[in-house]
Amino acid sequence: MRLELRDSLEFVYPDSQVSAKPRQAMELDVPRGSIASVQVLGNDLKAGQTLRLTVRQRGSVERAAKWFRLIDVPVEKNTGPVGFVEKEGERNEFVVRRAPFRVYDALEPLAGSVPVKHATGCLLLQIPIPADARPGERCYELSISDGSATAEFCLTVHVHKAVLPAVGEKTLPYTNWFSYPDIAKRHSLRPWTPPYWRMLKRYAQMMAHARQNTFWIPLREIFKPTPQGPVLDEARLVRIVRIFSDAGLYWIEGGHWGVRSNNDWMSPTFDLTVGSSTPESPRAWPTAGPLATALAGTEALAIAAAQLVAAIDRHGWRKRWLQHIADEPIGVNATDYRLLAGAVRKFMPGIPILDATMDPTLLGAVNIWCPQAQEYQKHRDRFDLFRKLGDKVWFYTCCFPGGPWLNRLLDEELLRPTLLGWAAALFDLDGFLHWGLNHYKEWQDPFALSVVNHGGSSELPGGDTHIVYPGTAGPWSSVRLEAQREGLEDYELLRQLARKNPKSAATLTKKVIQGFDQYTKDPAVLRTVRRQLLQKLAK
Repeated sequence: MRLELRDSLEFVYPDSQVSAKPRQAMELDVPRGSIASVQVLGNDLKAGQTLRLTVRQRGSVERAAKWFRLIDVPVEKNTGPVGFVEKEGERNEFVVRRAPFRVYDALEPLAGSVPVKHATGCLLLQIPIPADARPGERCYELSISDGSATAEFCLTVHVHKAVLPAVGEKTLPYTNWFSYPDIAKRHSLRPWTPPYWRMLKRYAQMMAHARQNTFWIPLREIFKPTPQGPVLDEARLVRIVRIFSDAGLYWIEGGHWGVRSNNDWMSPTFDLTVGSSTPESPRAWPTAGPLATALAGTEALAIAAAQLVAAIDRHGWRKRWLQHIADEPIGVNATDYRLLAGAVRKFMPGIPILDATMDPTLLGAVNIWCPQAQEYQKHRDRFDLFRKLGDKVWFYTCCFPGGPWLNRLLDEELLRPTLLGWAAALFDLDGFLHWGLNHYKEWQDPFALSVVNHGGSSELPGGDTHIVYPGTAGPWSSVRLEAQREGLEDYELLRQLARKNPKSAATLTKKVIQGFDQYTKDPAVLRTVRRQLLQKLAK
């Protein structure tokens, strides 16, 4: 067998080759409260054998070390130069490989050994560094044996004085929307049973591990339609909030009140997501039409919002609650969005409104803007003006943007998810949102299908629907999720330095990134600047 160390911020592929002079030593700089990570690539492995994995420090086994086997997934088509996937005649020059290909992404937890399945394989080692660890140099000895041969490596970790803040209220707001039903389906559980609650807790812990501190609660999960109107399941709501709060998440996102009528992107109107269980009581929220229909929608909203606000105040969540109106409103339905937002403000007074939108005509209808990354950069003056008027500005990515822009897709440099945190620091943005923690399509096996149809001729690019995988006993992380976690850690360090020396923090940031479409693609550059950042924080 031939093995070598690889940087954890570089994608590895099933056809990757160990270097002629394999890398047997690596140095990492980490703050306290972080994780030291390294990949191990192997060639000429013998199927059927078992690899024994050991990590020692000063001769003693490092019991905190965690090993993972990397599982490769397909990338059937390349991301488009603008968004979605390449269409006929298009070519995205900013992908790392031409599709189709396979790439290691999913992380299967191991327990000290791993059966060999293929001639080429890849492992990830993570060593958590406690927040109260003593600063200094730590030398870890890695040993991988197949019974007949043993490979040994040296990982030197420079533990710096800086301490990462615990995930929570004071860290950068970060949310991945997740599917409650898919958690049940992918783990063969009945929703809201004791096994389901235990699984939801594991997902909450995974999110907190990745520095997610914001969680959403779609209204359909907590409201039951009845002939008398929607009824809040307060016990379920309280239990959801408790599970995520106990894991360390702080901000609560109330789910969308409206959804586009007929699921039509260009619909000028929204329908309510809560309402009556009888067809005689319309659920629509129209801009025009019979007055009775509009009043019925208003009544359903008022009934539901009153219960929700009462629960928010009863449990002391008002400072934590963020409320969605409808996802990605655009000019064609801006009028209806404003009407719906006005009603929500009436029935949920004082609750800030957050939505993924970049339409300037919605000024005054939202408190927290969330434009796509490229749209923020293209119209930065506009959004900076909104901030001067008292609003906040998050940013998001999804099936857009493609091309050179930062995203976290499977055919882009693995460094890009890391740089999302650096971009937040560069532009002093207030939060990050992505729709796809585990939003697999009904027919999609995420281990076997990455590019999926999104209706009509649109296809979601590889990795857009999800950034975790349904494992055997809970969610499995991905190298993309871990890469983004590292970048969010860097954000917190840059913010610490900015409080002490804003000019120095800005200078370091610009060594790594100058815009959402201008940044280093070399992990060595980022690691050098990260070392400088940690050294400055020690002064």
